[in-house]
Amino acid sequence: MNRGTKTDTHAAAPEGCGEFGVYTDMKDFPVKEYPSYMQEGIGAVCTDGSATIQVSETASRISPGVILILFPWQLVSIAEVSSDFRMTFFRVSQGMFSDTLSSLWMLRSGFFFFMRKRVATKPNEDYIGRFRYFCNLLAYRNEHVPPDCRKESIMQLLRVFYWDVYVGYINDPAGKNTRYTRKEELAFRFMHMIIDEHSPSKEVAYYADRLNITPKYLTNLVRRISGQSAHDWIVYFTIIEIKALLRESALDMKTIASRVNFRDLPTFSRFFRRYTGRSPKQYRESIYFN
Repeated sequence: MNRGTKTDTHAAAPEGCGEFGVYTDMKDFPVKEYPSYMQEGIGAVCTDGSATIQVSETASRISPGVILILFPWQLVSIAEVSSDFRMTFFRVSQGMFSDTLSSLWMLRSGFFFFMRKRVATKPNEDYIGRFRYFCNLLAYRNEHVPPDCRKESIMQLLRVFYWDVYVGYINDPAGKNTRYTRKEELAFRFMHMIIDEHSPSKEVAYYADRLNITPKYLTNLVRRISGQSAHDWIVYFTIIEIKALLRESALDMKTIASRVNFRDLPTFSRFFRRYTGRSPKQYRESIYFN
């Protein structure tokens, strides 16, 4: 395949239940020869053949026994695909991906940057059988668990997968020594302020002022690097944190609103409903099947 010049801003959503699916037909693989921003998460193992996956400026050669991990919003393309290239893979929607991460950890800002550069493992053919078995477990739950429990059942397994990815990151010396360009460093510092410092503002201008740049420059910079605007990332990480807190049944709504720096409950509820389509109470009830 030859790389084209078109950049698509959308990728297809998963089939099946609408939020998750397991596949072996490469026609269902959402990465194409021209760069496109992912709108879902991918976990895959190569079983035959080879290809090159490009994430931003980093190219990774995929061959049998390589595990491939792609996150939403990564700019991805595929090239040099052999005629016998095959993978077993799952596709998880952006919303389900967010829900899964919200129940795992307080994110470190470097994680998403690091995963742009380390999307593939070293080849190990033992991974093929293990990953296929894992996908069989996921597919069984997707097909046989009652609908009102299906999403949470799948997410329980996905948490194990993404937790192992995160453990690999925090224990990889390269994670601490990864070098960034000046623009990447600015974007890194921006995300660090959102996640690690828990800054109170939801406005781009607040972060731009702290970085000594204009809001427009920050928005365009972050969009070029990640495919999402600065405001999008503020919303994304705020929603992840809210979802994580809503999983703590001992916390009341007023306490949660205060922790994520909303001045009152109505403002907190409007914000969450605007970006999720549900009230905080409805989201909490969906978790515990109340």
